[in-house]
Amino acid sequence: MILVTGACGFVGSHLVKGLTAEGHKVRALVRDGEHAERIKGKDVELFIGDVTDPESLEGVAEGCFAVIHLVGIIQPGPGYTFKSIHEDGTTNVIAASKDSGSVMHFIYQSALGTRKGAVSEYHKTKYIAEELTRGSGMNYTITRPSIIFGKGDGFTTRLTQVIRMSPVVPVIGPGKGLLQPVYIDDLVKVFVKITGNREYYGRTLELGGPEELTFDEVVEDLKAALHTVKPTLHVPSALVRPAARIMEKLLPHPPVTIDQLIMLDEDNITGENAIYEFVGKPVSYREGLKKFLK
Repeated sequence: MILVTGACGFVGSHLVKGLTAEGHKVRALVRDGEHAERIKGKDVELFIGDVTDPESLEGVAEGCFAVIHLVGIIQPGPGYTFKSIHEDGTTNVIAASKDSGSVMHFIYQSALGTRKGAVSEYHKTKYIAEELTRGSGMNYTITRPSIIFGKGDGFTTRLTQVIRMSPVVPVIGPGKGLLQPVYIDDLVKVFVKITGNREYYGRTLELGGPEELTFDEVVEDLKAALHTVKPTLHVPSALVRPAARIMEKLLPHPPVTIDQLIMLDEDNITGENAIYEFVGKPVSYREGLKKFLK
């Protein structure tokens, strides 16, 4: 059996289906069973728990030979922080995995751009979680995907809403930052192949799609897929920062944060793309959009 944390999330829900399709049994860690309808199945066992509550994880990994730890956040919110989710949550899942006595392989999903000396809190805490994984004493693999897209992803969904609702499409900054979008089905193939595979013990895999696109190109491709020709309006990040600081203080879930603005200033690409070890021809951004956008 394989334990998947964050099983109800975008990546988790696709991964659970991918693993069971390959004949694996999955224990899905979820915070609320009522919202787990889309992952229920005869080979899926639900376990109610919270990675920030170590007592709720007692027995979660018992009988599992592998753990795929996906839980992560892109911004803090009421009652949780980057530290509580990425650092403390990973500490708790590692402890539960070691307590099981059965886990042979611990896989941690980090993110491209995570590194020592990172500027954003998101990448800083992800790096600490990576270090916790490396120092766990278990066989481990770390994955660092670029922007992940596919049916149900937050990135495309939010951008689609903006494109459909606004007379112009606002882009913060010059729109020249590079991304390497990786399609969800390709990422699932990676997890299916590496889980329990000794060949990938001790490795950190950077994963991107087959092309490097500027943010402007991502927006234009999405507009084309949505059959709209609305103009793009570039908004200087210097004008957005003061508003972001105010929104962070006033709103539980601000539309943009200072941390996200920091990450927008960085390219999110890799020169060591491991995706080709798993997928002969990765799905391009345009091809992927056609698969799930109506």
